Amino acid sequence: FSSMAEKFYRDVLLKPRARVALARGVDIMASVLRVTLGPMARAVVMAPVISTRTPELLTDAGTIARRIIELPDPYENMGAMLIRQMAWQVREKVGNGAATAATIAQALLHGANKQAAAGTNVMMIRRGIEKGLAVAIASLKDQAVPMESPEQIEALSIAAAGGDREIGRYVAEMLEIIGTDGVLLVEESTTMKTDREYIEGLQWDSGYVSAHFCTDLDRMEAIIENPLVVATDLNIDRAEQLLPLLETIIARKQAGESFGGLVLFANEISGSALGLLATNHERDVLRCIGIKAPGAGDRRVRILEDIAILSGGRLIAEDAGDQMESAASVNIGRARRVWCNRDFFSIIGGSGAPNAVRERIAEIKRLLPTAEGDFERDKMRERMGKLSGGVGVLKVGAPSERERETRKQRGEEAIVAARAAAEEGVVPGGGAAYLACVPRLREFADTLNRDEAIGVKVLIGALEAPTEWIIRNSARDHRSILARLRMSPPGHGYDAVGDRIADMTEAGILDPLKVVRGALEFAVSAGCMALTTEALILTDKSSPAVNP
Repeated sequence: FSSMAEKFYRDVLLKPRARVALARGVDIMASVLRVTLGPMARAVVMAPVISTRTPELLTDAGTIARRIIELPDPYENMGAMLIRQMAWQVREKVGNGAATAATIAQALLHGANKQAAAGTNVMMIRRGIEKGLAVAIASLKDQAVPMESPEQIEALSIAAAGGDREIGRYVAEMLEIIGTDGVLLVEESTTMKTDREYIEGLQWDSGYVSAHFCTDLDRMEAIIENPLVVATDLNIDRAEQLLPLLETIIARKQAGESFGGLVLFANEISGSALGLLATNHERDVLRCIGIKAPGAGDRRVRILEDIAILSGGRLIAEDAGDQMESAASVNIGRARRVWCNRDFFSIIGGSGAPNAVRERIAEIKRLLPTAEGDFERDKMRERMGKLSGGVGVLKVGAPSERERETRKQRGEEAIVAARAAAEEGVVPGGGAAYLACVPRLREFADTLNRDEAIGVKVLIGALEAPTEWIIRNSARDHRSILARLRMSPPGHGYDAVGDRIADMTEAGILDPLKVVRGALEFAVSAGCMALTTEALILTDKSSPAVNP
């Protein structure tokens, strides 16, 4: 190394020691995550970052991986961080499946390293694994069926909630009522009781701009029945901006048209414009409510467009060159009821054309895969749910705070799993779908050269890993059960709750194809990356990465 390189690079580890160190790090991380597999899974207790706080009890493999930020050995740490990043990517892209991906990646690396030590070319092993992956994915897709019946949804939700029947049943009920694209929130209850609540209509975290609009001073609420609705992303601060619109609306009222008043959503409502609305309201010329648009930036504009479509109007948009002074009837929508206080507003019974609302929901759904991270994805789902007309809230209760946190996590996992199942269908659960890929993979291996065929066989061994750890977490003999499963028909797996080998579909044990497929793809990617690593290089010590 040059002197410049010596300043940054402290040490270099080459194969075979590099591969061994990397595998040890993979083992450490995967060994922590795999204990969360299956209905008999264990929890992981994490020490708090701040000493005054109590330890965390975690069952979500993605969250556990993110909490582990550094191992003592710097070379092993590289392998652990590879699995950490993979686990978080699985959680971000498909929701559940981080523990499954970790066990497959670990088994894949061990099997491939064993063959490499025996003299097989690692690049040919990798090529065989990647070819086998395409065959396995095709087999998984062939096994998938749509999730249609309420019984299937309930079974999937219970399984995803770690066998918690109460949580699973409530989630299934909420999904049936609200829909998989609806807003489903999970909160900790203030009591030991677990219950659900349904909120009608569209509700946002934003309220009136002035208490002058209140119709109930005791509760500090403003309510208008059957109002006209206008939405704009403009700043409304001059009375002149509103005069033409108000004159048009008042003329319609005097002509005998029946409506309860005007609700105006805007980027800002202030100055003489606010005074004009408040005066008309207080003098009972025209009941009005001015509401500040929720959100910020582009998201605020999208929300205002949603409100306009939901109410049957059209957004008065700054980007389109629109002006409030020239607002026309096409910009005015209606609703059955608008309620708001200082912090929230709700629109019930918007008069938007159903096909326009459906098209808007479909448009948002098409954009979901392009969302950057959980926050943006959740906000887009929130918008779809509000347009669909309702919000479901699961309030999780338990005797202790830690138990509430664990059950809340399980509720969130059940919702994620059900949404994933709605997208691509379901396959036999508990690792059975992976086992069902084996016959096709064995046939495929026979068509390849020796080294590539070894890669496919390594993949076959790794596909047994999730089932193996579900059995081991159930404190049963995995060798004898796996031997029996190898002789069982496709679709059979280990029912850990019933402690039996069963047809997983008939037993109601199902997994979303999206999760099963995604976990396998990410596992193969991480495993192959570790397999073909020839050197590990340390840089000067820096702070550990908190983000994946």
